[in-house]
Amino acid sequence: MPQKSATVACIYNNKLLLLRRGPTAKWKAGMYCLPGGKLESGETLKDGGLRELFEETGIVTYRDSLTPVTINYEVGYSKIVFVTNLDHTTVTLNWEHDDYIWIGTDQIAAYPLVPGLPTTIKTLMGHGYLR
Repeated sequence: MPQKSATVACIYNNKLLLLRRGPTAKWKAGMYCLPGGKLESGETLKDGGLRELFEETGIVTYRDSLTPVTINYEVGYSKIVFVTNLDHTTVTLNWEHDDYIWIGTDQIAAYPLVPGLPTTIKTLMGHGYLR
């Protein structure tokens, strides 16, 4: 089954960008997630990732800066998450999120994360994208 959503892991100085889902979110309000969302009709994963990243954070990056990483979840599901290294920390949130953090892996346990995000973070660490 083709992947129906795109996700981007933004890294700056070995810190990961997490967005807090706003209080009106239909799914997991108040929990932290990566930028991403559903693909639009005919959209590629990479184009959807670029669009969602911009819509949710105001961050503009290039197609070539997105590196695909396959994440295998315990429930037998896998998906591609794109990784990009940024040279800035400027974020402009849209209506979907009410806060963001740049976080080191040593701080992650202190935050409520959407399901699957711990597996994504462990995979990124295992591939050397985060320490």
